[in-house]
This record gives sequence, C-alpha cells and structure tokens, in this order.
Amino acid sequence: MTTEQEQQQTMKCIEDGTVLEPSTTSGEPSMRCPVCSGAWLTEEALHAVEDKSFDAEMVKGQLRYGEHPTEHACPHCSEKMTRFRYRGHSLEIEACPNHAGYWLDHGEDRHIKDALKDRKRGLERSVGAEHAWNKARRGGSTSIVDRIKSLFGR
Repeated sequence: MTTEQEQQQTMKCIEDGTVLEPSTTSGEPSMRCPVCSGAWLTEEALHAVEDKSFDAEMVKGQLRYGEHPTEHACPHCSEKMTRFRYRGHSLEIEACPNHAGYWLDHGEDRHIKDALKDRKRGLERSVGAEHAWNKARRGGSTSIVDRIKSLFGR
C-alpha cells in the first residue's frame, strides 16, 4: 500500500471525526463520510466537477472570495482549514491551507454545478447582447463586405 493510500484510509471527517471512505462525488473520485455524507475532493477532482457544467475553455473567474480561517482540521494535513465564498456566490466551502483539496458538505457539489451553469448562461447572454449591440451600431450589416458596399451605395 502506498503512502497516499494509507493517508486516504486515515482521513477523517471534519464534522464528526468518522474515517472517510473512498467514493465518487459527481462522478469524480472523493473520500466521503458515511455519517454526514460530506466529501473531500482534490483540486483536480473539483475542477473536473466544474468542467462538467462549464466549458473548460471559458473563464470561470476567481475561485476564492472572502477567505477566512475555520476551526476544522484539514483531513489531509491537519492544519486549520480556510472557508471562502465559492466564485463569489453565496456558497461557502472549505479548503486545505496547502491547496491539497476541498471539503464539500452534503449536496454542495450540486450547488457548484448550478452556480457554474448560471455563470455560463450569464456569459452567453452577455455575448449575445454584445453581438446585437454591434449589429445595431453598424446599421444592421453583419460583415465588413456589407459595410464597404454600403459606403459605395451598393
């Protein structure tokens, strides 16, 4: 057994101290508490969960807002975790101070996906509005060729 596997077997829930069990969260590998259903995800797993709801090439924005320390010990390194507002939304999650992963309370993975779907819809509306504005500003023509033709009265 590798050291990482040994560590995963001894990781404990930040809420009730129960030993975490290997699991999946939104299809990604995680360690889950069998009592409270909270889950530990690595940074890679959290980003993979996000990418299921948001195109990987789109800018997701800043991850952490309003970061502050908590009293919970990180299941990975035992240092005090930090709590932050996820991407500026009202959802708060906890993170390892050494960037090893994140603690999600039961159901918070769904809130993350919903927040990113909302952001994606907002970005799509913004792009659509920008295209409509540019079209209206140019008098309705949609291409440079049309604009050149209109200059010469054709």
